[in-house]
Amino acid sequence: MAAEKAEGHRQYAVAGYLSVLLASALFGSVFTLAKVPLATMDPLALSAIIYTIAGLGLLPFAKASFRLATRREYYYLAIVTIFGAVAAPVLLLYGLQQTNAADAAILANGEIVFTILLSAMFFGEKPHGRVGLFAVILVVIGLFIATTDLKVSETILEFNAGNLMILVSMLMWAIDNNISRRLTSNVSPAKIAMVKSLSGGLVLLAIALALGKSDSIASIEPSLWLIIAGMSVSGFGGALLLFLQGIKRIGTVKTMSVFSMTPIFGIVIAAIALGESISVFQGIATGLIIMGILLVSRH
Repeated sequence: MAAEKAEGHRQYAVAGYLSVLLASALFGSVFTLAKVPLATMDPLALSAIIYTIAGLGLLPFAKASFRLATRREYYYLAIVTIFGAVAAPVLLLYGLQQTNAADAAILANGEIVFTILLSAMFFGEKPHGRVGLFAVILVVIGLFIATTDLKVSETILEFNAGNLMILVSMLMWAIDNNISRRLTSNVSPAKIAMVKSLSGGLVLLAIALALGKSDSIASIEPSLWLIIAGMSVSGFGGALLLFLQGIKRIGTVKTMSVFSMTPIFGIVIAAIALGESISVFQGIATGLIIMGILLVSRH
């Protein structure tokens, strides 16, 4: 009986690891796929369409239910929607419009770092000892290199604005992750993903229309709709659902450790699809970040 229980627990955890690995691959593809519509579309309008489609695509998995058990859950859901489905995607797409896909993929690891740091600051999950501190320093150095390519100017205003916006978007998603963890104990990942995505998409759509972005939406060609729909359902909606499944099954720290594979997938896809070369700085930054994240997760 005990052996069967242990085996069941192992399979449950393995499913969590596989879910996060697939989520990292799907999200890694976003940095390349989004480049296509961003060439002709406004980022705000694009983010509105992406999250609306993602939310609609998740309806069957969430059984189309918006009802939650407590008032606190509605409060948490409002927070993750504002940070994770409104602010973060807009910043990501505006940033991606101004930088290359490979750099954006590397900076995606900022989400992992910020998630761990916020968890340490507010929920007591701190990296232990000198090794933990060293790991955080490695990641910070890696993110600095990825953001600046070591072209440190006299003023921060000369930094790549796109990279900085992507980094801030990762902070928004880190806040989302820590709050979502509290929700997954009582609410299914599918429902969280669906309600957050659809609510965020509709809010962004209202903002886009209010700011006169309707022409950007109306002028989308049919071939572009296929790319946007695929990216919405898989790269955002599907990745989010799998990511939340991972948090529920294996916890936040282990989930973020596996999710650190995102830049690897992102860089490879960008190199193959867009022909972007991988610079020495990108390689160094990626290595430092992944090494630091692995050390944090083990200590």
